[in-house]
Amino acid sequence: MRARCRSHMAAYTIVELVTVLVIVGLLAAVSLPRFFSQDVFATAGFANEVRAGLRHAQSVAIASGCDVRVSLSATSLTLQRWVGGASCSDHSGTLTTLTRFEGGAFTAAVPLGLSPTTFSLYFDTLGKPWDAGSGTALSSALAIAIGTETVTVNPETGLVQ
Repeated sequence: MRARCRSHMAAYTIVELVTVLVIVGLLAAVSLPRFFSQDVFATAGFANEVRAGLRHAQSVAIASGCDVRVSLSATSLTLQRWVGGASCSDHSGTLTTLTRFEGGAFTAAVPLGLSPTTFSLYFDTLGKPWDAGSGTALSSALAIAIGTETVTVNPETGLVQ
């Protein structure tokens, strides 16, 4: 007598395949926009640009012996110093924009969709931050909100975090 040999093939049912495709489709719909969205990167990049600008302004103020102003408006970050007065720390002079090491004005455009905390301060020759509007030294830490990022300026030392 011949023994019958049955081969059992394991396979997926159509219901299992459709279920997996639906789950993969839902995951793709939720997660893929996060991979292609540049908002998070633009926010982090601009926050780093603000930190670098503040640190650069402080170091230029200390090295040059001139007050250096940092302004962040709704549209741009600008680093400037005073010229034309009795000295480079004479605020009655006119403001001129600092130049980057690689050339060009030290300004940076705020990325679209961001609305950062606007401020205007200057660093004196010792690196201490002052409110440019009132001309008084910062009495508390300045917290600058840039999207989900926060940049902080210490009032005593001018340390930027």
